Amino acid sequence: MADERVGEMLRGAPLPGEEAAEERAWQVVDAAFERRPAAPARGFFRRRAGRPALAGAVALGAVIAAFTPPGEAVGEWISNAVRPARAPSAPALTSLPAEGRLLVTAADGPWVVQRDGSKRRLGRYEQAGWSPGGLFVVATRGRQLVALEPGGAVRWTLTRPQPVSDPAWSPDGYRIAYLSGGSVRVVAGDSTADALLAGEVARVTPAWRPGASHVLAYADRAGRVVVAQTDTGATLWRARTAEAPHQLLWSSDGRRLIAVSRAAVEVFEAQGGRTATLSMPPGARAERVAADPSGARLALVRHQPLRGRSEVVALDLAPRATQTRVLFAGQGRFSDLAWSPDGAWLLLAWRDADQWLFIRSDRVGQIRAVSNVGRQFDPGGSGGSGFPGLGGWCCSQPAGTP
Repeated sequence: MADERVGEMLRGAPLPGEEAAEERAWQVVDAAFERRPAAPARGFFRRRAGRPALAGAVALGAVIAAFTPPGEAVGEWISNAVRPARAPSAPALTSLPAEGRLLVTAADGPWVVQRDGSKRRLGRYEQAGWSPGGLFVVATRGRQLVALEPGGAVRWTLTRPQPVSDPAWSPDGYRIAYLSGGSVRVVAGDSTADALLAGEVARVTPAWRPGASHVLAYADRAGRVVVAQTDTGATLWRARTAEAPHQLLWSSDGRRLIAVSRAAVEVFEAQGGRTATLSMPPGARAERVAADPSGARLALVRHQPLRGRSEVVALDLAPRATQTRVLFAGQGRFSDLAWSPDGAWLLLAWRDADQWLFIRSDRVGQIRAVSNVGRQFDPGGSGGSGFPGLGGWCCSQPAGTP
């Protein structure tokens, strides 16, 4: 019964008059955007001439109201959307709103950001991810897989004949999956017992199921999701998706596997049955999904290229959930998401505004905005080397680590 309700929640039919309401709202957005004062820095929440940019926030409020399900208080949504503009976005990151550390991947390599806002670059690596508990970082550099301490000290390296990418550390810390030469491989957390799991795989980061069972999901080149037990090499199940997925992740409780493609978000139970499909509206595509630590919620970034706007949609996976809601909408591209370790905050990376938005997950009205993100991870530069990616918001700093 719970899975049926989840299916109903995800499939959600369009609301009566939704398209017309959306069109009216975006006329407001377009008008507000065209009338905005010129400014050297991007972002709706930047202070201009000593005053917050209220016009952009009001327009965003109109967009959110246009997508609010019946029965929600439209006035409350608009108030919530406008409230962040009363405190203009900070020009730099000085602290995180919750415990833990961020792993950020910039053009010159990954950085670890502490709770107090201090940052340390780990070196010239291409991709990076946390180990369980944040004790280590796994990174890639050309044909090398590297395990690092959060302070940057190298613990070990593994070199393959072909380039490596997309590393993922298992939840129990004893395995690392990664891609190399069109194959998915698994190595022990101490760099031993490196072995091939499967060939002919797609360039999608593998996803470990929470727990100690060493169950891994990956995507093959035929556009299917494959779930395997890595210690035995046995395939547990495989399923074809509506479109080749570009992201795989498990819910934090390990009960569901989520496959994200441009056309849909598909949910599978741990044993392989498909329980729900959320198809994207016409003209929209799914970009990224993040699962909160409780396993009850997802956050989804949807992008509409023709309209040049994006939105973050909250999906509640609780048994009695009946609807979804838009948490935030804005012009341009949202590039990434990360939940705080306690699930209280959602970090949204707003690439085209050069901002991070920390959104309080229980009330959308509380938002902390940080501007000039690109420049902060491009020391000595202008921030023009690219907007940094998020490698995860991990647990509190363990005792004895740098």
